[in-house]
Amino acid sequence: MAKAWINDRWVKDATVTLPDGSTTKISPTAAQMRSLKSMPEHFRTARFGTGNRWLAGWYEPGGVQQRTKTFAKRIDAESFVAELEDDIRSGRYIDPNERERTFADAAEAWLGSKNRIKDSSWRRYRRELDNYVIPQWGQRKIGSITRQQIDAWVQQLRDGTSVFVFDQKQHLKDSGRKPVQMSANYLKHVVGATFGGVLRYAMHEKWIGSNPLERVELPRDEGDIENDLPSLSYVELARLSDAADGLGRDTDRVLLDLLANSGPRIGEATALKIKDLRLEEKRARVHRTWTTDREGRRKLGPVKTWEKRWLPLADFVIEGLVRITAGRDPEDFVFITVRGAAVDGGNWYNRVWLKARRAVHAAATYSVHDLRHVAATNAIAAGADVKLVQQMLGHKDATETLNTYSHLWPSRVAEVISAVEARRREALAADLTRAA
Repeated sequence: MAKAWINDRWVKDATVTLPDGSTTKISPTAAQMRSLKSMPEHFRTARFGTGNRWLAGWYEPGGVQQRTKTFAKRIDAESFVAELEDDIRSGRYIDPNERERTFADAAEAWLGSKNRIKDSSWRRYRRELDNYVIPQWGQRKIGSITRQQIDAWVQQLRDGTSVFVFDQKQHLKDSGRKPVQMSANYLKHVVGATFGGVLRYAMHEKWIGSNPLERVELPRDEGDIENDLPSLSYVELARLSDAADGLGRDTDRVLLDLLANSGPRIGEATALKIKDLRLEEKRARVHRTWTTDREGRRKLGPVKTWEKRWLPLADFVIEGLVRITAGRDPEDFVFITVRGAAVDGGNWYNRVWLKARRAVHAAATYSVHDLRHVAATNAIAAGADVKLVQQMLGHKDATETLNTYSHLWPSRVAEVISAVEARRREALAADLTRAA
């Protein structure tokens, strides 16, 4: 069993010689211990009056590595040793020196361990650490963070009053930004994924004995109680297409039609190459997307959640694709600029979408990503089942699809209750026949 003890670093026993020539050790009296200023010289150690007086020592489980920690007060040392021995006996032992590690150090170790995530995900973690998490917790000892402190921080994030640092390391380039009231979904990522990721990593590495975030209740997104999911009629979509066509580039209309009817993400659509099209089969292969590297530079990468899929293509979308790809190299991107480069989604948003959406009042506040919801809602209204919508949108499983769109599938409650009622009538009629 591990051993722990407390030593006095200022006062020692003295060795005295008895009249018979033998030696013995004597300790300071209680009165002498209460009056350190008059402590006889032979009871004083070499470090008397310097630094913390009390030293707690112990062996780590296994009895090999010896550790020490100093305290100014004996009562603090005794409390530390009592808690330490209890943790050792119960298997909860954590090296106290690790508890002294700053949150910032732990955060860098955690982020450095993220070798399997996409660069865009890494960049999001980096940004959230720099903007919100490190400013709040960076210099705190990781073992000192409490649930109550996290609860208070969550409320500050919701109110827009939390400490923050923007424009660090060029992760965000705008100047003068201010934090706003944080949405529930974004807050859950900042606190639950980024901040929580560091704490879970610290738990795994045995730097802390418990996770103070474990029982923190994060707010739920109540959604838009005034409006449903984005939806547009076919007439409204046609007006959007005409508006995009009027901006001068044929590819803009075709890209908008693809987004609004097949449901790819903008980065997936602009990453399509001509060789990905199977127009005779009315589909297109999605297996790459535009993303960013850790420095924020645009690059091609795997699709979100690594779910490759086939996009369904309507005949009028195919007509547009045939028109803009005729005679071109299969390795070319489908949607290109006048200089032959792949269309940039951010540039297309500013150059085309912001102007085109003015043509339809219902779409005036929609983002490009909202066109995915439009494609899904129209597909469901046309009779598409859950599996088809899941595959079209590239959701990892049908649960995500159902969580978002389940209310749009026609209800069969009336149909089912009618069938139950009919069977009830048949059963009662048969019983009456038997009784007769």
